Parts: sequence; structure tokens; C-alpha cells
Amino acid sequence: MLFRRLRGFFSNDLSIDLGTANTLIYARDQGIVLNEPSVVAIREDRSRGMKAVAAVGEDAKKMLGRTPANITAIRPMKDGVIADFTVTEKMLQYFIHKVHESRLIRPSPRVLICVPCGSTQVERRAIKESAAGAGAREVYLIEEPMAAAIGANLPVDEARGSMVLDIGGGTSEVAILSLNGIVY
Repeated sequence: MLFRRLRGFFSNDLSIDLGTANTLIYARDQGIVLNEPSVVAIREDRSRGMKAVAAVGEDAKKMLGRTPANITAIRPMKDGVIADFTVTEKMLQYFIHKVHESRLIRPSPRVLICVPCGSTQVERRAIKESAAGAGAREVYLIEEPMAAAIGANLPVDEARGSMVLDIGGGTSEVAILSLNGIVY
């Protein structure tokens, strides 16, 4: 517990847009530090019945449609939510490590992850558990239109409506925001 807090002291707070097509990671005071495809290549050893990650992100995307029979390139996200929990966790772990690879001590960051408005509590819990399993110290969720509005510097805290259209690779959402909440 103490060691985990100490590791957290050396890490960045990260915001993650875990998308169907791409994953983006934003670090405070640094901007977007990672923009990679949400693709993982899995190598299967059929004789032992084991699976291992062969590549993640850009390297895995290059393998789409070009892999031998024992390697499968997959997209672990579908319609903005997790389709394969274990693979998503490995992908997040890889991306978080890649963002912090210049660090001497392996980090344990606080993470904010965008989720679709229509995601269920089960889907939200899966995203939180996946990020925690990937090494996040604390995990917070924010709805995608709210994150987009904050990123665009819209006045979300005022008593007037702001309309946001969030077009992603797996979902598209329209929201009206006012007084720090989604009205519609």
C-alpha cells in the first residue's frame, strides 16, 4: 500500500480516450502524449494452449489481415465499450507503460477515462477494473460529450446550454450540457 502510493508520487495524472478505433492519452502539462490504434495482436501457442500479446497499437494495426494462422489481430473495444476484458487490460497496461517508459520507477497513475453516455453500470465497472488491472492507482470516469466540451473550453458550468457532437470510430453522441451536467 505504501509502495503503491510512493509509485503514484512519481507518475502523471492521465486522461484516456479509450476508443473503438484509437486510444489517446493526455498528460497534464504535456498535452496528448499517445495516439495509437486500439488494436492488439495475439499469438496463440496451440500445443500449450497459451496466448500471449505479440504487438499493440500501431505495430498490431500493421498486422491486420497479414498474420500467420497462430497470430490474430483484434480490436478489443466495440461500440465504445470493452468487448474483450483481458485484451483491453493488456492494451491499457502497454499504453500506460509506454507513456511512462522514460521513468525509472514503474508508475501508478490516477486515470480519467471517457465512457459513452449510454454505457451500462456493468460496462463502466469493466472499464474501471480494466484500468485498475493495468496499473492505475485511482480510476475516474467521465462521459465523452462532457470531456469533449471541457476540452473545447465550452462554458459547461454556466446556466446556458452548449451542444456537443462527439463522432468516434464506434459511437456518435449528441449532448446538451449546462450547469456541469448533461441535460439531454
